[in-house]
Amino acid sequence: MLDTFILFDRWITAQISSLLPHSAFFDGLFSFFSLHGLTFIIWVLLFFIFWYQERKDKTHHHFFFAFAASFGLTSIMVNYVLKNVFLRARPWIIQGIMNTGCPSDYSFPSGHASGAFAGAVVFAYFDKKRALLYYGIATLISLSRVYLGCHYMLDVVFGALIGYLIGKVAIWLLSSRKIL
Repeated sequence: MLDTFILFDRWITAQISSLLPHSAFFDGLFSFFSLHGLTFIIWVLLFFIFWYQERKDKTHHHFFFAFAASFGLTSIMVNYVLKNVFLRARPWIIQGIMNTGCPSDYSFPSGHASGAFAGAVVFAYFDKKRALLYYGIATLISLSRVYLGCHYMLDVVFGALIGYLIGKVAIWLLSSRKIL
């Protein structure tokens, strides 16, 4: 069963990779959204834009707390727990490709995808009118990892799902305790 899952994941990753045109433009675009492990910077920049636009509203303190809780819990769960449970090698390691710019730690689940969707959940909660933009950015960050050969597609799908769920749970817990 696990072998079938892995074969399917490799196949779907190859199919998606073949659909995305590999060119200088897309290399640059996906490298930007990937930022070689620093996608947190994208969310920090968006936070300051959000804070600047909404500075008359006092919700930015709640926003920052929710963002830190959601992103922090997701990071701990993915990078320190799940990756060390599944121990899945990255595609570029298996294929023997050198100098990819991808990390050499474990692949499953994607930390970029989980962090991106955890961030998108919080941004969408506080700024509903731009929710589609935030989820679009999270999707581009996630796809960048497949495009660059750092992750298999299901690494990204499960990472996104984990980040989304942790973000929703963090918002629910904070709002049910009247913290938000």
